Amino acid sequence: MMAGKKDHSFNYWAMNYRGKFRRTKKLMPLTLGLCVLLLILGFLSDDIGGILIWIVIIVAITLAQYYYNKKKAEEEEAQEAAQKQAAARAQAAQTQFQTAAAPSAPAPGYAAPNAATYPAASTQPQGTVQTPRP
Repeated sequence: MMAGKKDHSFNYWAMNYRGKFRRTKKLMPLTLGLCVLLLILGFLSDDIGGILIWIVIIVAITLAQYYYNKKKAEEEEAQEAAQKQAAARAQAAQTQFQTAAAPSAPAPGYAAPNAATYPAASTQPQGTVQTPRP
């Protein structure tokens, strides 16, 4: 995709689809004027058949370019929106993870257990009973 390219550029091929679409829309009146001029020249030169072929070719290319760039610009905007949404979700998940991992203070009225109140750990495996030796 061309999402990272420039929106405004003199070079048509260096632009993203949103810029290409905007440029195509701006050049449509120029294309219409060119077609009218060709039509007038065709009537004056008595070669209307050849001129009509050129007019049809110009109009077909312009319309194809318009619809193609419109479709690609919409896809590009959807892709950028999805990337922003994914980045926002990742940021929210990172914040939630950091909040969950942070140690919290004990609840009020709760006393932390003291090591002195618990018996010392035994070296015997669990489940065996120690018998006193005489």
